[in-house]
Amino acid sequence: MPYPFDSLNFQSVMRMKKLIFILLSVIAVMPTGCSRSGKAVIAFTGDIMMHIPVKASAIAHNKVNEATRVSNNNGGFDFLFERIQDSLKGPEIVVGNMEFPVSPPFYAKPKIFNCYPEVIPALKKAGFTMLHIANNHIMDQGEKGIISTMDFIRNNRLDYIGVAIDEPAARAGIVKNVDGIRVGFIGYAGHLNYPLPKIQKGYHLNWLYNAAEVKRDIADIRSRCDYLVLVAHTGVEYSPQPRPMDSDLMKTYLNQGVDLIICHHTHLLQPVEKIVTSDGRDCFIFYSLGNFISNQDAKAHLYVSGVPITTRDSIIIRCILKRAGSGGRPVARFEIIPIVTINEPGTGGRMIQTVSLSRERENLKKRYAHADEKEKVEINRRIQGINQKSAAIKISLLKNFISGEITFIE
Repeated sequence: MPYPFDSLNFQSVMRMKKLIFILLSVIAVMPTGCSRSGKAVIAFTGDIMMHIPVKASAIAHNKVNEATRVSNNNGGFDFLFERIQDSLKGPEIVVGNMEFPVSPPFYAKPKIFNCYPEVIPALKKAGFTMLHIANNHIMDQGEKGIISTMDFIRNNRLDYIGVAIDEPAARAGIVKNVDGIRVGFIGYAGHLNYPLPKIQKGYHLNWLYNAAEVKRDIADIRSRCDYLVLVAHTGVEYSPQPRPMDSDLMKTYLNQGVDLIICHHTHLLQPVEKIVTSDGRDCFIFYSLGNFISNQDAKAHLYVSGVPITTRDSIIIRCILKRAGSGGRPVARFEIIPIVTINEPGTGGRMIQTVSLSRERENLKKRYAHADEKEKVEINRRIQGINQKSAAIKISLLKNFISGEITFIE
């Protein structure tokens, strides 16, 4: 018996809590009567991992106001995202996988994650508006760490999916109204480092492989949104291809009503696949977005035309939704931005930052005009490296896939 009262009362309470949550969600997404363009832009990133060297890089770049002794850049965590935040500006919603808890006293060990609370406002400043927290490291600091993490995220006025304070809230997901398009988000873990307790106190974590529950979740949120996104943390680490069992299950969820599936956990890019569902919807699965930021090494796990693809190579996905005619179903197209994690020696420790390849190329071209001959040779070499890396990321993601719905930002 999961709760200390009879099952009839338990089911009644659960239904009532879910009904209240749904009513509040419907009120939140009701049109206000103002003019709508019928266009929504949503961005997605892969794993945000605060390894000890990543945190050390932030702390080494902390800028403290001498008068107030207060940090001017969120304890240095702003530094991690300084060179990528322009790529996160513009979309109304930006979703990332936050793969660490934030729990006092904020102490961590290798492979047992935790981070200082300043990282949350830094993520918000960088452009993130929603965090997926159902992953294999959310339990690294126990149940108190899960609850503490949710508190810090809420206190910074960010949304989160995959875990919530109770089962109805976790399974109901979130619906956001963007220019008259209701976009639904549900999140699930498909891999955990610890057994999930039978009784989850103060939280509930959604499990991807409980197919019966997931199908009910899809049916529920589908009735409240125009376009449905499922975010999943699953797969085999360092594999360049999805597991057939995952691919089959995700296609089942698409046919149940999901429009877009975004995955992470493998730390390595995996291909995109387009699916036409039984009811004629064009749907997409991005099987893995890789690491948005981490301290994982640059070991090659895949070579594309002789260029290594590593755990430092990743993408930002921009999903651009627009209604097909007046009141029609939203149609999606995608822009793919290739990114990498720069991890170099620096003053006081490693210099770790996420950067856009296209923006780095443009910055190098600007420098070229004022460089001497020796520096021009080095700039050309770096531009060539960026071009090769960008082409390799494109091939690893798209393979021979040709679709008018996907634009790769070279």
